Amino acid sequence: MKKFDSNFKGKRIFDLPPDLEGVTRADKDAKTKKFVFIVKDVGVAPLKLSIYAENKTKAMQYAKARWNDCKLELVK
Repeated sequence: MKKFDSNFKGKRIFDLPPDLEGVTRADKDAKTKKFVFIVKDVGVAPLKLSIYAENKTKAMQYAKARWNDCKLELVK
């Protein structure tokens, strides 16, 4: 099997967490509400993330599953 070069453009796809219910988003039948975060330290500029979750703790958990080493600031 051929090893991927570090310049392989699709390498970032392999580094992403799986998009699964309960890992990066709420379960399909869960009662959720919308949370808005400012996500920092994922790139050059801060990112605004709107996510539906059961509660604030779960919303933070889903965001951390996407970007493990980010800083989150709850907007509303």
